[in-house]
Amino acid sequence: METTGILFLIWLAHAAIGAGLSAPILFLGRKRIGWARWELLALILPFCLWVVLMLSPLSTGRKSLANLGEPVCISLAMPVLAWARVALGTRITERVYAASFLAALCGIAAAVFFMVPFIPE
Repeated sequence: METTGILFLIWLAHAAIGAGLSAPILFLGRKRIGWARWELLALILPFCLWVVLMLSPLSTGRKSLANLGEPVCISLAMPVLAWARVALGTRITERVYAASFLAALCGIAAAVFFMVPFIPE
């Protein structure tokens, strides 16, 4: 139960950072781009993928408690991708971009997991 509470707090920080940095971009681009509610999965799916990787045998010996700051890197990618979507405008259909946005965030989550080395406690 303690692990669940810690993961929830880490997710909360991840979501707050990502949403807080993306909110101005989303607000300013609201007339240029339409946003669907299901795109809020961007706050959940990449983090869930990272958690699955952290709890898998792949992290044994490769990660420590100090690596729990990795979701911040994923959070920092959210406003960059939101800005790219606003910059592209309507050149790409919204569904295609939203799906690629989620796929890119999940790819970033996996890349962060595999590329960040063991950080000693």
